[in-house]
Amino acid sequence: MEDTLLYKIESELKSIHMRRHQLLFVVSESFNRDISFIAKQIGIPNINLNYELSKVLKNLPAKKRHRNVSNSLKQIVRERNSTILVIDHIEILYDPQLQQDPVALLEDISRNYTLIVSWRGKTNGENLVYADQDHVEYYKRDKTDGVILSQ
Repeated sequence: MEDTLLYKIESELKSIHMRRHQLLFVVSESFNRDISFIAKQIGIPNINLNYELSKVLKNLPAKKRHRNVSNSLKQIVRERNSTILVIDHIEILYDPQLQQDPVALLEDISRNYTLIVSWRGKTNGENLVYADQDHVEYYKRDKTDGVILSQ
């Protein structure tokens, strides 16, 4: 299964530079582990977003955190000194207190960087869903400019 996924990703990476947003979502409800193996296989940096973004935001007052998410995320990506990145563990972006649109944030960054993003949720090929509808972190995006790959 990992070999098939890796093949799909490598195939998409060959032409993704021609897209407005160089964004690739790897979707699965039940990842057995993170997708850092992709970063290792391709030889690119991996970002555990929950860890990296929480390190930055924890020093800010709770009421100011939502205003710093975008810039902090861009800084985290820039610090990796790579044009292609794997981003895993993005659940912090769904935190209602941060008031963010996770896909919009990633699309914005993907204009300048190629992002391979782990999406622990559902898709029907066109939309992305995270959590159940009655969950506080529920998020649904009907259209994305990114490429969606189901695992």
